[in-house]
Amino acid sequence: MTGDGTRSAPSLSQYEQRRWDELQRAWAKTAERRNMIPDSAKDGAAKAGVALSRAVAKSRGVAAAAVPEKVKKVADRVVDDALAPTLEAVVRLLELTNDWVVELADPERVLDYHRQAGRPVESLADLRSVELEYLDEFARGMTLRWRTFGAGEGAILGALAMIPVPVAGSAAAITLDLLVMQALTGAIATRVCYAYGFDPLDPQTKNMIDRMVMRAYLKQAPKTGTTRRASQAFNSTKHRVNWSKKLREDHRMMAAVEKLLKHTGQGGHVPVQNARMGMPVVSVLVGAGANSYLLGDTAKLAQRYAATVFLSEKHGLPLPPNLARGLDLDGEDETGPLAGGPSV
Repeated sequence: MTGDGTRSAPSLSQYEQRRWDELQRAWAKTAERRNMIPDSAKDGAAKAGVALSRAVAKSRGVAAAAVPEKVKKVADRVVDDALAPTLEAVVRLLELTNDWVVELADPERVLDYHRQAGRPVESLADLRSVELEYLDEFARGMTLRWRTFGAGEGAILGALAMIPVPVAGSAAAITLDLLVMQALTGAIATRVCYAYGFDPLDPQTKNMIDRMVMRAYLKQAPKTGTTRRASQAFNSTKHRVNWSKKLREDHRMMAAVEKLLKHTGQGGHVPVQNARMGMPVVSVLVGAGANSYLLGDTAKLAQRYAATVFLSEKHGLPLPPNLARGLDLDGEDETGPLAGGPSV
């Protein structure tokens, strides 16, 4: 008992103390980043997130299982056989995504892991009495796994954006990409919550998952713009032979590739078609890099959140200010799209 008559929380183990210190430092860095962001940038990001989420919301009524069928129908209309492998890869990717979402939404996978290790757990609530070290052990490796998956997903859908607009085009690629990222970020955050014994239907936990999904929307805006511009440049210059001032002004990304090729070629002339073929590379690299980061970071931040709340509740420790006032992941404005949700 403490001096005021209340029961004292059990002392932290060496592992828990080390993890708590790591988590406190991580949340402190998050708060520092937030304070460095100008108010105008926060407002702009919030508005961009609202616009992007509204655009994607229009497609939420499409069943995920039906998406591969729509892509297969597109494949039947492809004239250039060279495009068929890209569409086939998209179909396989979407089918794999569906399988992963089902897998990640099953809490029994988490419970089975601990049962096989000899821990008597029958429900998610039982995980709250398991040592944090063992819960971390299950979640370890998720960040790298999803960074790898995200790189492949972004590259495939980046390639899809290069297909001529009447067949599929950047609009279809971006829509599919956003749908896939929406499904995966939510599923990854859900699996991490399971891993630490939290019910994703609990209002506080659900708020965290919603913020993760919205965060992915916010951070995809630059990628979608780049993909769209690369696709437009690639498709509109298919038969172009000569450069012009208007061409360079309309497609500044191609002009940038031209400059790069000139630099590597000692300043020689760069044909339009050579610069044009750099557009698929840009789209693939941007998609792969952005999605790899987003999925891996979703796993990392969800683990940080869950481990922090786990230790706070277990030992009666005060939450970092970022979490005490509401989930502030990495500096997004609290007046953003999901403001007003329950604080954790």
